[in-house]
Amino acid sequence: MNFISVLEAEKESDMFDEIHDVSWGEKHQISDRFSLLKRKQFFEDIEDKDVFNLIYFDAFGARVQPQLWTEEIFKKMFDALKVDGVLVTYSAKGSVRRAMQAVGFMVERLPGPPGKREMLRATKIKSE
Repeated sequence: MNFISVLEAEKESDMFDEIHDVSWGEKHQISDRFSLLKRKQFFEDIEDKDVFNLIYFDAFGARVQPQLWTEEIFKKMFDALKVDGVLVTYSAKGSVRRAMQAVGFMVERLPGPPGKREMLRATKIKSE
């Protein structure tokens, strides 16, 4: 799908381009309420704690890259998120959902984008 064709306002079109053109390794303020930091890093090397509000996990599927869909990797992402932070992925495999739940995420199945029946949203909830 050509997402830019879905955007109606010129400002949103400019924002779409800006998001895709930002440089690596620097925080970019996209709008008053949204900043973006693109990092080129191996998942194994992530050590962030309570830093991010959103992780968009768009790795190749578990069949192609099983090493990216493990409890160990999801634990790193869980730790990197702030409380109420969200991880979303187009994957809806049961093994992926169970790995997310095993590290503490509250996981929901959502309707997927065009061409996908379902996707997952995992939220880091405050522990008791």
